[in-house]
Amino acid sequence: MKENLKKAFGNVEGGIGNGMMLPILKNVLITTDKGRIKISSTNLEIAITSFINGKIVEEGGITVPANILGGILNNITEQKIELISTDSKLKIKTDKSENVIQGIKDSEFPIIPQIKSDSFIELKGDILKKSLNQIINAAFPSNRRVELNGILFFLNNELRLVATDTFRLAEKIINDNEFESNINELKAIIPLKVIQEFLKICKEDKNVKIYFDPHQVLFDLEDVQIIARLIEGDFPDYQSIIPKNFITNVIIDKESLYEAIRLAAIFSSKINNVNIKLKTPNKLIISNEESTIGENKSELEAEIKGENQELIFNWHYFLDGLRGVDGENVFLGFNSDVKPLLIKSPNKDDYFYVLMPIKND
Repeated sequence: MKENLKKAFGNVEGGIGNGMMLPILKNVLITTDKGRIKISSTNLEIAITSFINGKIVEEGGITVPANILGGILNNITEQKIELISTDSKLKIKTDKSENVIQGIKDSEFPIIPQIKSDSFIELKGDILKKSLNQIINAAFPSNRRVELNGILFFLNNELRLVATDTFRLAEKIINDNEFESNINELKAIIPLKVIQEFLKICKEDKNVKIYFDPHQVLFDLEDVQIIARLIEGDFPDYQSIIPKNFITNVIIDKESLYEAIRLAAIFSSKINNVNIKLKTPNKLIISNEESTIGENKSELEAEIKGENQELIFNWHYFLDGLRGVDGENVFLGFNSDVKPLLIKSPNKDDYFYVLMPIKND
């Protein structure tokens, strides 16, 4: 039972608050629920609940400091654990030890929100996890534009997952034969924190059911639930900035390009730049030079159509885009040093990544 309890505690750790405004948010809530043990956490923006099986002798609940509970679970070796809650204290007994944690009555813990809708999208965990991992690096928390602090779920026949930080943009399409839903159309911005916690917890061999109401989202992973408020606001009209035509088209081996950029990154300055030179019909040159470090140059074979160009990119951002592409080859669509690059598979249209170059002065 110890391992199950430890795993359930690990599932809810991401929802534990810092307690600066409300000290009880540093606690976790342990209660019984229909023959199961339920552990919950919340920081008032996100709430996570994990369920485990156990022998329930008497119904009840208590809230205890997360750091103390975590420390105990990490340092006891016995598998059989007995939890006893009396007088705002939680006793954790094993064959070799007895630990008593001073807690707070469960009635004082913030109420975990409930979803008020049966509108859902259901799909396999491995599909959703892979799709989110392809785009999540394009999102970055913003204090100025709250709508950028999340992932757009855009359902209209297909399910489109979109992330942007204004310097780059990524979209992944999940086809209608890969999910089930009773929703005709949806546009919802799910907080980045929720997506990050889902990716930590998700079991790839299980189905995920996502419920939506006008203001909240619930990820139901059978034995774990994550609920949070949706981000209000309008996601950028990203489709208008996707380049359709290109000055130079490139098809190149993805791994060779990835390795060359990683090599060039060793010689990068503080702005993380990498230089890319296109020479028709078949040469793509990656290079970098930093006076205090040295210099690097790699010449790669590629299929290049269009004009010769020389551009500068943030190598971190460039690699993020390459990681999302399935297959051995990658298509690169270049326009100039003031217009975005498009990265995608040459043969599939279910993923693309748009990246602005660094202007070459």
